[in-house]
Amino acid sequence: MWDPEKKFYYDLTVDGKRAPIKTIAGFWALVSGAATGERAAALAAELDNPQTFGRLHPVPTCAADQPLYNPKGEYWRGSVWAPTTTMVIRGLEKSGRAGKARSIACRDLDLTYQVFQKTGTVWENYAPDAVEPGNQAQKDFVGWSGISPILYLFEYGLGLKPDAVRNELNWDIQARGALGCERYRFNGHVADLVAEPAAEGTGWVLSVRSDGEFTLKAKAAGVEKVFSVRKGANRFVLG
Repeated sequence: MWDPEKKFYYDLTVDGKRAPIKTIAGFWALVSGAATGERAAALAAELDNPQTFGRLHPVPTCAADQPLYNPKGEYWRGSVWAPTTTMVIRGLEKSGRAGKARSIACRDLDLTYQVFQKTGTVWENYAPDAVEPGNQAQKDFVGWSGISPILYLFEYGLGLKPDAVRNELNWDIQARGALGCERYRFNGHVADLVAEPAAEGTGWVLSVRSDGEFTLKAKAAGVEKVFSVRKGANRFVLG
């Protein structure tokens, strides 16, 4: 499925030949771990290529240099879909490109919010080259389109990633001012979390109120610490 000249993975036709259309399906090779080294790097580079997948609203399901691409979407001819974008994001994380994954997630979150401000709802898919719904899209579509304003907001906007199996909450703080979340739920716990810049100008003060115990792994500006959250009010200093 790998084309060494075009440096991309293509679907196969029923007779085992490479399909001629470059689509977002090629990025499954990242999340599966099939693409490594130079191949993984080539796939990641396509996400920055404005001629293919690096469009205004990432990531279109059909590359922009393909004959059937529609800048307004037209369903699978270029629309941006939450499940396929999430597949790309998870693949980038798995291949060690967390920064690029966060950039795409936050960009999607911002554009989804802009469309919400204009229309008052979330949509089945979005146009890749305009701040608007796809030209064939159902409104009030929180089935998978809820991934962006929920998952992307928590994991990339706020930096909160839970690991229920280990009873751990990872908090990657990438903000200039205070941020947090009330009534955050994971692994049977409900917690209020607030991070505020320390008065001294360096580091962060973390206030956590929880109805149960868990491990908090927090990091900011290259500093990482592990804290044991107890039931009730907790205060930690990071930095």
